[in-house]
Amino acid sequence: MSITTSGKRRLAAGLLASLLALAACSGGSSDDSPSPRAGGDSGTGSPGTPTGGNGDCRVAADPVVVREDLAGARSGASPSLLLRFVQMSDEHVMDDDGAAVNGGSPLDPVLPLFESAQRFQDEYTDEVLNAMIGTINGCHAQQPVELVIATGDNTDLGTVAEVRRFIDNLDGDFDRVSAFEKNCLAGLLPGLIPQLGDALCTRFTGRGMADTQTVDPNPDDPTYQLLATRMLRQLLDTEQAVLGGRAADGSRDPARSTLNRAPGLPQALRCRSGTLNCPNLRLNVPYYVAFGNHDGYVRGTLVTEPGIQEVSLLTGRHYMKEQHEFIDEFFESATLPGPVGHGFNHVEPARRDDADARNDGYYAFDAGAGRFRMIVLNTIVDGTDPRLPPEIKNPFALADGTVDQAQFDWLKGELAAAQQKGQLVLVFSHHPDLTFVEFGQFGALAPGGVSAAALNAELASYPNVMAWVAGHTHMHRIRAFKVQDGQGSNGAITAPVVCKSAAPGACTGFWQIETASLIDFPQEQRLLEILDNGNGTGTIRARVLQHDFEVSKRLAERDDMCQFYLSDPAAAQKIVSDASLSALCSQGGTRDGEPTDRNVDLLFKMP
Repeated sequence: MSITTSGKRRLAAGLLASLLALAACSGGSSDDSPSPRAGGDSGTGSPGTPTGGNGDCRVAADPVVVREDLAGARSGASPSLLLRFVQMSDEHVMDDDGAAVNGGSPLDPVLPLFESAQRFQDEYTDEVLNAMIGTINGCHAQQPVELVIATGDNTDLGTVAEVRRFIDNLDGDFDRVSAFEKNCLAGLLPGLIPQLGDALCTRFTGRGMADTQTVDPNPDDPTYQLLATRMLRQLLDTEQAVLGGRAADGSRDPARSTLNRAPGLPQALRCRSGTLNCPNLRLNVPYYVAFGNHDGYVRGTLVTEPGIQEVSLLTGRHYMKEQHEFIDEFFESATLPGPVGHGFNHVEPARRDDADARNDGYYAFDAGAGRFRMIVLNTIVDGTDPRLPPEIKNPFALADGTVDQAQFDWLKGELAAAQQKGQLVLVFSHHPDLTFVEFGQFGALAPGGVSAAALNAELASYPNVMAWVAGHTHMHRIRAFKVQDGQGSNGAITAPVVCKSAAPGACTGFWQIETASLIDFPQEQRLLEILDNGNGTGTIRARVLQHDFEVSKRLAERDDMCQFYLSDPAAAQKIVSDASLSALCSQGGTRDGEPTDRNVDLLFKMP
């Protein structure tokens, strides 16, 4: 990206203003004062803390909008439920202690591309996930939910301790032994003292150490509003908590310092579901997992950072720079809610056992008593560039996605087999089409994969494909990829479609569903039901789910309303892969979507 002369002047002025503001700052919270986190370490007795039960099925109160882009509402409907499931996405379970001791990127306050760092609500990712588990359990208690699919960015920095926190949270457990630790200990010489095994293996996993609690930032303080000074303020706040071993009630115990040890779940969730007064809820529904860029890249953006793994050994953090490190952890989970492997167990044995360590992150399975084929893609770019040394991976894709040719060929086989069996198809991935590499900042330089247009055209060529469900954009958005006269289009991407059915008008298109994140405002997920209307049409009934951890919701809303980047809006708009996301760089972002993106009934033609 190039910045104009006037842009450089604005950038310099912004930097000067931020430094002056930091120097003049005398406001904000002191680390000696108790955090306003509801419930303190006990996790009980406050409106901001989950109740400890299954919770309510918290569906957003928005009116229901019926969308007929792909099929009209024909008369004589008598709907029957075929499948009910939940999409979770972009939980970004975060070791914010690690963000402090490993440092922030100097680009964080400059470009919205790196906006993942230094959110007001960073401290509460574990509590928010547990609160959403309560909502899902509440919905499941009302009417059974068959499964949950988490469409990527389950972690934030991409460390082994974060994925363990994600798994333990869903399992209603804590400090479960990790695949990383088992493999590490197995590689040590026999007879070594236990303290050495702890230093070389266990301290990277989060076992045995509670997450420290940082004071909440003050959104009304200008030094927390400008990202340049926010980065410094929040890093310093968190480092004080790390060094002092700060608990949520403000007390400090140096023995709990996480300076050189990755922490596990926060103290409030360090209990096992089902024990007396334990707020650590276990998800009561089987869950499946997709790769997101934060699960496969360092901080979600960089696959290669020379020396970062070696330096982070000092701080007790281990980045999962190989896909199998992430996959293996999901085989170290409780049998309930299951399935052990959480989707990766469905990878075909021949592919799982071959020499390629990077092709096991996509799979497919049946649901709805065999009526549905659920296809989970891996859209992270984890390839080598033939123009560069082989140890350098993904230098130009950054956070964007794609599907390589081998996975695309596998997908085509899955689609053809599902059509042959008469199955309806739902496709899941982290990246939606408009965040593929060709729309990215360095799209022209990134090694080529299958284009978003080609993927859309392939999905639209099968009349039994109903929807492509994704995350990544952290916003609610629903579009129809509609086919007319052999052309498919969603308004942004157009591609020719050759229908693989001889029936006239069989291929009408499919729905593209994007769901907001649990980390950013509005911190919502989505309940989806597939219904056969009995008149040749079907309905995808989508409802927005909310949680009850109010502290984080308030901080997340303020986080969106007061981010000021140092780059000017025109420059910011150019570098964001999906142009509609540029609104997030101004006050009061648009992540909650329009009414047509939230509580909706999406009609489609039954094949």
